[in-house]
Amino acid sequence: MGDDRNQLVPSSTGDSPYSSHSLSSIQRPLQSTIFCYNFLYDTLEPISSTSTDYNIHALRIQRVGLHQYLFEHTNTLLLLEARQSHTLNFSILWLRTVLQRSAVSLIWRQSIVNWLIGIQRKNHMKEEVAQHCVRLLDARDTLRGHYDRDYQLRAMGYFILVAKFHNRIQVKLEEYSRYSANAFDPRDIGHIVRHLFAELNFEFQLPLPQEFVELFLELNSTEMCKLNEPKIRALSNLFIHVACIQSWSSCFNPSLLAASVLVLSIKFLRQILPDVPHLNYILWTCNYPVELVLGLAGYIAMIVADMPGEPTDRANHYFYATKLYNDECHHEAYFSINYVKKFCREFVKGSMVNRQIALGMRSLVSQQRQIIEQAYFTSQPFITVTHITPQLNPNPNSNSLSRTINDTPKKQHSDQEEQKKPMRLTVRAVLAAKRFGKQVMERRRIRQRQVMMSIG
Repeated sequence: MGDDRNQLVPSSTGDSPYSSHSLSSIQRPLQSTIFCYNFLYDTLEPISSTSTDYNIHALRIQRVGLHQYLFEHTNTLLLLEARQSHTLNFSILWLRTVLQRSAVSLIWRQSIVNWLIGIQRKNHMKEEVAQHCVRLLDARDTLRGHYDRDYQLRAMGYFILVAKFHNRIQVKLEEYSRYSANAFDPRDIGHIVRHLFAELNFEFQLPLPQEFVELFLELNSTEMCKLNEPKIRALSNLFIHVACIQSWSSCFNPSLLAASVLVLSIKFLRQILPDVPHLNYILWTCNYPVELVLGLAGYIAMIVADMPGEPTDRANHYFYATKLYNDECHHEAYFSINYVKKFCREFVKGSMVNRQIALGMRSLVSQQRQIIEQAYFTSQPFITVTHITPQLNPNPNSNSLSRTINDTPKKQHSDQEEQKKPMRLTVRAVLAAKRFGKQVMERRRIRQRQVMMSIG
């Protein structure tokens, strides 16, 4: 289970003794709250003991013991999301940028993301590789004045690091060089990978939209209707990849982007499968309004509706995202790309969605920024407050219904252990580099012997 400071428990917002008005200005509560999205009325409300469907919620959440693991894993990601400032920093930079003047660099970014998705598809890597790379690229390089060639090389460096983090597939640097049409020498690629690894201080783990989507799908699955299926994940990945191609995608917290993708995916499924429940659950540490969720979902749907059905030009920014989706769903008639496009056109016509799209993306990014600043960032360290009720407790053996966890280290020993982690990783990296250097020198010797023998 690890350090208890990294654990949160889903809370019920109605009965918490640690309400915000009873805390001092120094203490800021961080709660993981279960929200319920009602697909019949497009409402999004936190679950409390006063909710009209409280008993239904309690029965569904208690149905399997597996949900304890789902809550813990989701809460670990939410806490990681709260502790990192990448999203806030990029949203501020994006809002301050005159996008018309940066249109050329943003179009180049779209081409790079499409190219990275293509590399992921060719090597059968995990779905989250390109998403992780894009988040790192936006956090450190996008809209920061890099030349196109340097930007592409750094994007490849991030991709190689992330691919090693998520996969056991080993792709040679010569192969990556060919993916760039030999624009980069393998030595340049190896150098930028080592440079970025040190620049990131060996810490490049981020919460990702795909991870939240899979957890939400599993949380809302029932015995009659399994949502965490390959074709449903492929549909969600299509929406996430389409969003990642846009420069504004990294302006939003992964949990919020995942919720918008979940709304799109389940609304699409409800047209095909009548067994999909109309009540679905989401875990957040922020209280996002339903207008923000639907507005972000509407922007994604609007882009998908305008995509070509079967793109044949690799220069099209959605070429590989569509190819990746068709690889999984080409044999499913109801999941064809044209059927998805038709659904997206109908979704955008909704009055609430259309109203949010009319306000513009800057309005949605500004809303998200204000929510993040109010929820996470204070001049003093916040405390983590969790509260649950007996019915909503996914772990019925737990006796404590509430607990307060200081978000500061309790022992010096834990600090020393944290400091040792990057040191151990550095030793591993040095040893790996030495082994790689020995292999290179051995190959050179073999080639020299072959040349000498051919001359003799």
